[in-house]
Amino acid sequence: MGFLFYKLKLQMDLMKNRILTIVCISILLSILFISCGKEKKPEFTDDNTGQNTPLEMKNDEPKKETEPETKTDTASRETRTENYKNRSFEIGKPEAVISPLEAGNYNGRTVTVKGFVADVYQSDKVAYLNFVEKFPKNPFTAVIFASKFSDFPDIINYKNKDVEVTGRVSMYREKAQIILNSPKQIVVK
Repeated sequence: MGFLFYKLKLQMDLMKNRILTIVCISILLSILFISCGKEKKPEFTDDNTGQNTPLEMKNDEPKKETEPETKTDTASRETRTENYKNRSFEIGKPEAVISPLEAGNYNGRTVTVKGFVADVYQSDKVAYLNFVEKFPKNPFTAVIFASKFSDFPDIINYKNKDVEVTGRVSMYREKAQIILNSPKQIVVK
């Protein structure tokens, strides 16, 4: 009889362990499913206002040649560009004339950045005028989206020129930038 009680107790312990294992697995699966259903947080917050800024305000840095561009990257970039086309901006009176190295201190403010365009990168969707040094060492970038290419004929001609760019400074990946919407915003010196 003692042997039967021992065997029954052993089976009950095994059953408790199985139940405990099932409960733990259920909890882990619940946590996994709940965390997968949460909304994504915005990827970019305007440093000046603290408000969420749409992805189309982001500066798409050129990809390294070693990283092939995927269809998802292209579709995402096209969406941001299309959204950007529909925005209208006005150029306010600049507060100051500054160097490209100072631009990061003027986030959210309208200024004229005066400097040397070391490199110009142009893709089908966007063009970058990289000041002082070539990407990725450039401290400041002037950005022209494809929707404005017709307003800026021969973008490559800005390379190796001293220019003045006027507009609102924004930050992307800790680098200052001005988005150009009108040829009036850029003057070759």
